[in-house]
Amino acid sequence: MTRILHSMAFGLLLTASLPSYAEGGIALGQTRVIFSAEDKAQSITVSNTGEAAFLIQARVQTNPDGGESSPFIVTPPLYSLQGGSRQVLRILRQDGNLPTDRESLFYLSVAAIPSQQAPLNDRDRVSVGMRFVVKLFYRPEGLTLPAEENACRLIFRRTADGVRIENPTEYFQTLGKLTINGRMIALAQQPVMVPPHEHFIMLGVSPPATVTWQTVNDHGGLSTSCKQVAAVH
Repeated sequence: MTRILHSMAFGLLLTASLPSYAEGGIALGQTRVIFSAEDKAQSITVSNTGEAAFLIQARVQTNPDGGESSPFIVTPPLYSLQGGSRQVLRILRQDGNLPTDRESLFYLSVAAIPSQQAPLNDRDRVSVGMRFVVKLFYRPEGLTLPAEENACRLIFRRTADGVRIENPTEYFQTLGKLTINGRMIALAQQPVMVPPHEHFIMLGVSPPATVTWQTVNDHGGLSTSCKQVAAVH
């Protein structure tokens, strides 16, 4: 099972009761990766704060659950991470044509399987796996405005079914906080990311009059607050 929480997803598969592990575990050093066209590589740190060793497998894919191969490779793709240690993963771009007028989105998947200290009987065998999925944004050169200047360019329109959110920018815009007519919207229950030059309809929301919002920035934090009087669609 995989749960996506804004920029990061966590999965845990259990086939029996959990074995005893020391406190701690696997953690990633950031919640998103920005890969600019001029970058030769990007990196992300995987840390093991526990005592048990984990087998780590990393790859970049086209959607959170897998999909086709992407024009990025990760080194090392498979390795053992001992307790109390860390490893820097390097992400490299391979050949492949990507849009030059907008960002492209991929997903870095890091799977971790704990090693067994001793062989187990079939009856007691436990399969435990954790999977972290982080968004990777490929950013071409020459985009109109810097990413941090685009948060307040979203357009909110009233519709018969709720609210239409339009993204006229070249960047993926992920809503981190949204208030409509003074009521906070639970973003975990609604789509929160709008691709470049696209839109989505947020259903079941009262027709907006006043909207305030913040988007997730390149560092995983929130942008400055934006406010708008919603237009009629």
